[in-house]
Amino acid sequence: ARGAQVLPVGDPKWVIEARKDIGQREIKGPKHNGWIAKGWKRLGAGWYNDDETPWCGFAVADWLDRAGLPYPKNFPSAASFAAYGEPCDAMLGAIGVKARKGGNHVFLIVGITRGGQFYKALGGNQSNAVTIMDIAVGDVNHIRWPSGVPRSNVLPFMPNGVISTNEA
Repeated sequence: ARGAQVLPVGDPKWVIEARKDIGQREIKGPKHNGWIAKGWKRLGAGWYNDDETPWCGFAVADWLDRAGLPYPKNFPSAASFAAYGEPCDAMLGAIGVKARKGGNHVFLIVGITRGGQFYKALGGNQSNAVTIMDIAVGDVNHIRWPSGVPRSNVLPFMPNGVISTNEA
């Protein structure tokens, strides 16, 4: 597009925020991770107050919010991100949505493997934690970008890692 801005190579603000949370995880049993349990209400979904509810949508909404960006009103549903912002090609910071058994999963794309088979997915509720895992390119149904935000237009190569098998 005429006059479109391109970010310098580097993480968009919401990816910087997401990387700060790598390692956050659910707490087994009656106690809950406060970032998740208290965060639901702060973002507008106060009917949830635990870390047992699928929370990938919460994580992405929180990272967008901390970066000063809007997020879908129905963010607890990962599928709500399929219509967020505008469609884009895979690039650093793009929001990916994949269908999975029992629902959908939403995450940030932070890279791709050398063979182009897997996106490097930075997301919440991946094996009950914030991690970077491999999600097959063919499993990603939607790739979105926040409206009005300059695009990165880069997709770093990263080594193969753990293939995501648990996003619930």
